[in-house]
Amino acid sequence: MKNFRMITILVALACAFPIGASAQVVREEGVKSIAGVVYTDPSYPTYAEWTFQSAGGEVLFATLDADIYRKTTHESDHAVTAAAAADEHEDDGGPGLFKLKVLDAYGNALCEAKRPAPPPGWQRDPRLACALPTMRTRATYRIRVEFANPSGETVQPYYPFLLNFSLRKIAPSGTNVQSAVAASSAGGF
Repeated sequence: MKNFRMITILVALACAFPIGASAQVVREEGVKSIAGVVYTDPSYPTYAEWTFQSAGGEVLFATLDADIYRKTTHESDHAVTAAAAADEHEDDGGPGLFKLKVLDAYGNALCEAKRPAPPPGWQRDPRLACALPTMRTRATYRIRVEFANPSGETVQPYYPFLLNFSLRKIAPSGTNVQSAVAASSAGGF
């Protein structure tokens, strides 16, 4: 009986592992990352941004990993500002430190994302999906990382982050899944 139980567990793990490993590889395919810093001192840039080009018909997916890299003190694990710390609750969306923006060539914000409202409340950093309008020619866009509340009192001179992004073509509706996956994974970076 003991051996049967052990064999059942091993078979279950062997079957689950390739699926999990495969899903992770697919999820990460095509994602690029940029390390950056946003400074609190106004003599430095108080935002970080990069340009990219697209003719549209694509979706820019961007995620920010920043709060996990935030320096903490032994008094508080989430001290960002005095005001934000007072308003922020562990279990709800609350204010976040950063926001993401996609700007067009004229500086107009096409998309913006801050820390999401609940659920999930534990997610601290913004996630963005921005559909870019179809153009006749390739247009230049900017993706920007900035403080969500720039007037807040900060406790560090700078905040590092990792910006993860991918640009995916919008798959035509009504096609088979294999064709849609091939069309959608052919992004612009």
